[in-house]
Amino acid sequence: MRLSPTDKMILELLRENGRRSLTEIAAIVGLSRPTVRHHVEKLQREKVIRRFTVDIDAKGESRPQGVRAMFDIRLRRNVCGIVFSSISGWSELVSAWSTSGSVDMRVLVEAADQGIIEDLRDRLARHPEVASLQTTMILKTWCERISGIHERAPEEYVITRKGEPV
Repeated sequence: MRLSPTDKMILELLRENGRRSLTEIAAIVGLSRPTVRHHVEKLQREKVIRRFTVDIDAKGESRPQGVRAMFDIRLRRNVCGIVFSSISGWSELVSAWSTSGSVDMRVLVEAADQGIIEDLRDRLARHPEVASLQTTMILKTWCERISGIHERAPEEYVITRKGEPV
C-alpha cells in the first residue's frame, strides 16, 4: 500500500502516542475527525496498523515485587507514629496501620526475596519501642484494592541521632 502524506502524519502521531484521540489528530493535521477516522480505519484494514499497544516502563515501578509479609507489632508504649517514621523510607513498605486489640500496628512489606523480608523483620524487631513482633508470610493475594492514602510521619515523631533519622 502506498502511504499518502496524510497517512504518514497520522502514523507518526500514533507512533508518538497510541492513545491520542481522533479529535486531537484531526486538529494537528488540519482535517475533520471523520476524515481522520477514515484514514485510520483504512490503515487498519490494510494491516499497516496491526494493533494499538501500551508500552510500560518496568523500571518505573516504585517497589520490588515478589515475597510479601505482614508484621504484627506490639509496642511498649502507644507510639505508632515513631515506629512508622523509622520505616516510612523503606522502599519495600506497602502499607502500615495502627490497629486496636492485641496488635498495636500492622505493616505490609513486599520484597524481591525472603532474605530481604528477614532483614526488615530483624531491623523492626530491634526498634526500641517494639515489645514483640509476629511475621505472617503472604502465600497468595486474592483481592487487593488500593485506597490511594499516602501518609508521612509527622515531624515531631521523627527520631534523629546526630541529625540522621534512626
